[in-house]
Amino acid sequence: MREPLVIAYVGDEARGLDIVSSLDQRLQRPARAVTIRLNRLRSVLADDRIDCVFCGPALTDGDIQQAVFDIIDTRDVPIFELTGDVAAVPDGVEIHHLDPTAPPQVNIQTLLGEVLDAETEQELTRGPYCYLAVDAEDTIIDWDPDLTDWTGWTPAEAVGASLWNVFPDWENSDLATECEQLREVGGETDLRVFHNETRKWLHTQVLSHGNGGLELYLLDVTEFQNAGGRIEGTGARFEETLDRITDAFFALDTEERFVFLNSQAEFLLDVDAKDVTGIRFWDAFPAAVSTEFYQEFNRAIETQEPTSFEEFYRPLDRWLEVNAYPSSEGLSVFLRDITEQVTLQENLEQLHDVTRELVVAESDREIAEQTVTATEEILDFPMVAVWRYEKSTDTLDPLAWSDKIDDRADEMEPLGRDSEFIWEVYESGEMRNMGFIPATTATSHHPGKVTSELLVCAGEYGVLGAYSDERDAFEETDIRLFKILSSTVESAFSRAERERQLARQNERLNDFASIVSHDLRNPLNVASSHLELARLSEDSTENLDKIEQSLFRMESLIEDILARARGDEEIEKEQLSLTQSAQQAWQNVDTETATLKLDGDAHFTADQDRIQQLFENLFATPSNMPGMMMA
Repeated sequence: MREPLVIAYVGDEARGLDIVSSLDQRLQRPARAVTIRLNRLRSVLADDRIDCVFCGPALTDGDIQQAVFDIIDTRDVPIFELTGDVAAVPDGVEIHHLDPTAPPQVNIQTLLGEVLDAETEQELTRGPYCYLAVDAEDTIIDWDPDLTDWTGWTPAEAVGASLWNVFPDWENSDLATECEQLREVGGETDLRVFHNETRKWLHTQVLSHGNGGLELYLLDVTEFQNAGGRIEGTGARFEETLDRITDAFFALDTEERFVFLNSQAEFLLDVDAKDVTGIRFWDAFPAAVSTEFYQEFNRAIETQEPTSFEEFYRPLDRWLEVNAYPSSEGLSVFLRDITEQVTLQENLEQLHDVTRELVVAESDREIAEQTVTATEEILDFPMVAVWRYEKSTDTLDPLAWSDKIDDRADEMEPLGRDSEFIWEVYESGEMRNMGFIPATTATSHHPGKVTSELLVCAGEYGVLGAYSDERDAFEETDIRLFKILSSTVESAFSRAERERQLARQNERLNDFASIVSHDLRNPLNVASSHLELARLSEDSTENLDKIEQSLFRMESLIEDILARARGDEEIEKEQLSLTQSAQQAWQNVDTETATLKLDGDAHFTADQDRIQQLFENLFATPSNMPGMMMA
């Protein structure tokens, strides 16, 4: 490593560190500043490694004279001062008065020119950056010779000229705005600017100093053009920064040629950056001409407005999310592979269609069969089974399964509680995802030997099982979709069960309506018959009494039916006579030519109304024959 340039700095410590920082950017070897108080200068100068003395503006009157005396008494090194004081300088002492109003870089350039002789001046380097400085009026006061190579301006021509004469296309740019702001608030900034004449992209660091002066450090980053992000340090580090971006990124110039691709873009587009740099995007990807890439890129460049879109690029078999940012120098493009998200959305839409099919399925088995088909076709699962809980046997019964399962399982049988894993899923409601099944045991539920299994509960109705011969076959997206499908299946089973319950209720209602109509028809027929007789008879009193009894009987039946429908009628039991109950019921039934003959009697405990209704229904049946007897 080269020996450092060592400066004995007398004065404000912060200003000394500022000088060292500026020197580090101008030399190939390190610079060191030894910041000292004036009373220690003599002892420090005893070190032969000191190259010069620099007196800062914080010194008081007479301090420069004292520094001169110390140098005379010790060793011959040049002295530089920013105090503005006058000192008596004997022959042999080299002193340089610097302008305290100039930017530090200007004075540093003077210092280096005096300390380093012509032979060692080759040490001066602009490193990765080129340097220039301007005063408060934007007049150039220092100019890096390396700038001559690409601007054509020599230091003699540039110094004293206006910055905007040398760089006319920057006068109304973001750079000019930033310079004005730094003059007002101080500090430093960096930004990317474009030099139109040379077609160079330059990362520019701007530092403010006292009295409105500015220092500009310029780095050529043309090959690393980006979308305006902050560039730290050298171009190599900038490239590393772009490679750390999670999105794929590439930049095109105004001719739509690649100027940069990060590693993610190389991977996503399946290209090598060195093979496509300088190649037009449409030549590298001709299939993109007939897609939104062509339309949106051209629209962004024409309107200078950013654009965002999604496009399926068939040669890569990928869906891409594209965000493109235009500028007068080209187009910066960020890409993201969204194939998984798009596929997920398509699967969700297809599962939504499956929901409509499941809700009209007529049986549990049909629901299960449609579930297996949907899982195979939409989720691309190789083997699927639907297990339905059967309460009567306390088992999980297989309702439907993939054809591939038949190739490896002799028979799909109901699973008892000894198949603990599938039962644990059913009872806990927690899914089970096994990426590797080492062996098949007597209590295993899966169909034959498989490597991966995914079990998802379908509520109280059963379990959905998916199986594969691959390890770790089911990813997070698969699990999410399978859960969604299981919720749909649960709803379908629930609907089917409600419909079965409703069908049973309707059947009972039909039976009830039949009984009610039969019960009411008996007194109605009696009333109708006696009404006809009353019309033909001169004395209709007896017939009208019969009609009245029938109407009372109908009212009693209706009240009884309503009470039973509400569930608020209690059965009242009492001692009844079989003969009396039969005779009373016979009077309420139109038996035409039939007769009732009673032989003997019996007593029993029952509800009088229901016994009477029983006999009425019995007497009104078509099988009644004349001469009917009851023993």
